[in-house]
Amino acid sequence: MVYVYFNYSGAMTDVRAALETLIAGVRNGQSLEGLIDTLPFTVLIANDVGSFVMANRLASTLTGYSPSELLKLSVWQITPDVHEREAETLWRAFRQQSEQFGTYRLRRKDGTTVVSEYAAKTNVVRGLHVSILSDPLPLRQ
Repeated sequence: MVYVYFNYSGAMTDVRAALETLIAGVRNGQSLEGLIDTLPFTVLIANDVGSFVMANRLASTLTGYSPSELLKLSVWQITPDVHEREAETLWRAFRQQSEQFGTYRLRRKDGTTVVSEYAAKTNVVRGLHVSILSDPLPLRQ
Protein backbone atom coordinates (compact mmCIF):
# COMPACT_ATOMS: atom_id res chain seq x y z
CA MET A 1 0.00 0.00 0.00
CA VAL A 2 1.39 3.39 -0.97
CA TYR A 3 0.35 6.59 0.73
CA VAL A 4 0.74 10.00 -0.81
CA TYR A 5 0.60 13.02 1.44
CA PHE A 6 -1.45 15.99 0.38
CA ASN A 7 0.49 19.17 -0.20
CA TYR A 8 -0.52 20.96 3.00
CA SER A 9 1.46 23.92 4.23
CA GLY A 10 -0.95 25.61 6.64
CA ALA A 11 0.08 23.59 9.66
CA MET A 12 3.79 24.30 9.13
CA THR A 13 3.25 28.02 9.48
CA ASP A 14 1.08 27.43 12.53
CA VAL A 15 3.47 25.12 14.40
CA ARG A 16 6.39 27.46 13.76
CA ALA A 17 4.33 30.40 15.04
CA ALA A 18 3.34 28.37 18.11
CA LEU A 19 7.00 27.60 18.79
CA GLU A 20 7.88 31.29 18.57
CA THR A 21 5.00 32.12 20.94
CA LEU A 22 6.25 29.56 23.44
CA ILE A 23 9.84 30.85 23.23
CA ALA A 24 8.66 34.45 23.69
CA GLY A 25 6.61 33.44 26.73
CA VAL A 26 9.59 31.71 28.35
CA ARG A 27 11.78 34.74 27.67
CA ASN A 28 9.13 36.90 29.35
CA GLY A 29 9.30 34.77 32.48
CA GLN A 30 6.31 32.47 31.96
CA SER A 31 6.73 28.87 33.03
CA LEU A 32 7.15 26.26 30.34
CA GLU A 33 4.64 24.01 32.11
CA GLY A 34 2.07 26.79 32.14
CA LEU A 35 2.56 27.62 28.48
CA ILE A 36 2.35 24.18 26.88
CA ASP A 37 -1.33 23.63 27.64
CA THR A 38 -2.29 27.00 26.15
CA LEU A 39 -1.15 25.95 22.67
CA PRO A 40 -3.57 24.24 20.26
CA PHE A 41 -0.92 21.69 19.21
CA THR A 42 0.87 18.68 20.63
CA VAL A 43 3.87 19.78 22.70
CA LEU A 44 6.57 17.31 23.72
CA ILE A 45 9.58 18.34 25.80
CA ALA A 46 12.65 16.13 26.04
CA ASN A 47 15.84 16.40 28.07
CA ASP A 48 19.40 16.20 26.76
CA VAL A 49 19.27 12.42 26.30
CA GLY A 50 15.92 12.49 24.47
CA SER A 51 13.68 11.30 27.32
CA PHE A 52 10.33 13.05 27.60
CA VAL A 53 10.03 15.17 30.73
CA MET A 54 6.87 17.15 29.89
CA ALA A 55 3.95 16.86 27.49
CA ASN A 56 0.68 18.68 27.10
CA ARG A 57 -2.76 17.07 27.07
CA LEU A 58 -2.87 16.98 23.25
CA ALA A 59 0.23 14.77 23.20
CA SER A 60 -1.87 11.95 24.63
CA THR A 61 -4.46 12.41 21.90
CA LEU A 62 -1.87 12.29 19.12
CA THR A 63 0.26 9.46 20.52
CA GLY A 64 -2.34 7.32 22.29
CA TYR A 65 -0.16 7.21 25.43
CA SER A 66 -1.35 8.54 28.76
CA PRO A 67 0.65 11.45 30.21
CA SER A 68 2.39 9.16 32.71
CA GLU A 69 3.25 6.64 29.97
CA LEU A 70 4.71 9.38 27.76
CA LEU A 71 7.05 10.49 30.54
CA LYS A 72 8.56 7.00 30.61
CA LEU A 73 9.43 7.13 26.89
CA SER A 74 12.10 8.71 24.75
CA VAL A 75 11.83 10.41 21.39
CA TRP A 76 13.04 7.23 19.71
CA GLN A 77 10.37 5.04 21.23
CA ILE A 78 7.71 6.93 19.27
CA THR A 79 9.81 7.18 16.09
CA PRO A 80 9.34 4.15 13.83
CA ASP A 81 12.23 2.39 12.11
CA VAL A 82 15.08 4.18 13.89
CA HIS A 83 17.92 2.09 15.27
CA GLU A 84 19.78 3.09 18.44
CA ARG A 85 22.97 4.22 16.69
CA GLU A 86 21.00 6.23 14.14
CA ALA A 87 18.89 7.74 16.93
CA GLU A 88 21.97 9.02 18.75
CA THR A 89 23.31 10.55 15.53
CA LEU A 90 20.00 12.24 14.73
CA TRP A 91 19.63 13.59 18.27
CA ARG A 92 23.17 14.97 18.26
CA ALA A 93 22.51 16.65 14.87
CA PHE A 94 19.30 18.22 16.17
CA ARG A 95 21.06 19.60 19.23
CA GLN A 96 23.83 21.07 17.05
CA GLN A 97 21.37 22.63 14.58
CA SER A 98 19.39 24.22 17.41
CA GLU A 99 16.16 24.29 15.37
CA GLN A 100 14.35 21.95 12.99
CA PHE A 101 11.06 21.87 11.16
CA GLY A 102 9.44 19.61 8.62
CA THR A 103 7.37 16.44 8.69
CA TYR A 104 7.69 13.76 11.32
CA ARG A 105 6.41 10.19 11.28
CA LEU A 106 5.24 9.18 14.75
CA ARG A 107 4.40 5.69 16.00
CA ARG A 108 1.29 5.66 18.18
CA LYS A 109 0.78 3.33 21.13
CA ASP A 110 -1.41 1.03 19.01
CA GLY A 111 1.44 0.62 16.48
CA THR A 112 -0.09 2.76 13.75
CA THR A 113 1.87 5.68 12.37
CA VAL A 114 0.82 9.23 11.62
CA VAL A 115 2.65 12.06 9.91
CA SER A 116 2.59 15.56 11.37
CA GLU A 117 4.34 18.79 10.61
CA TYR A 118 6.63 19.89 13.41
CA ALA A 119 8.84 22.68 14.64
CA ALA A 120 11.48 22.00 17.28
CA LYS A 121 13.97 24.10 19.21
CA THR A 122 16.79 23.08 21.53
CA ASN A 123 17.45 24.61 24.94
CA VAL A 124 14.25 26.63 25.21
CA VAL A 125 15.14 26.27 28.85
CA ARG A 126 18.68 24.97 29.37
CA GLY A 127 18.65 21.23 28.78
CA LEU A 128 15.01 21.14 27.63
CA HIS A 129 14.16 20.73 23.96
CA VAL A 130 10.67 21.47 22.64
CA SER A 131 8.83 19.88 19.73
CA ILE A 132 5.45 21.16 18.58
CA LEU A 133 3.46 18.89 16.26
CA SER A 134 0.36 19.51 14.18
CA ASP A 135 -2.61 17.20 13.98
CA PRO A 136 -1.91 14.34 11.57
CA LEU A 137 -1.69 15.40 7.96
CA PRO A 138 -4.39 14.16 5.63
CA LEU A 139 -3.51 11.00 3.72
CA ARG A 140 -4.70 9.75 0.40
CA GLN A 141 -4.19 6.31 -1.06
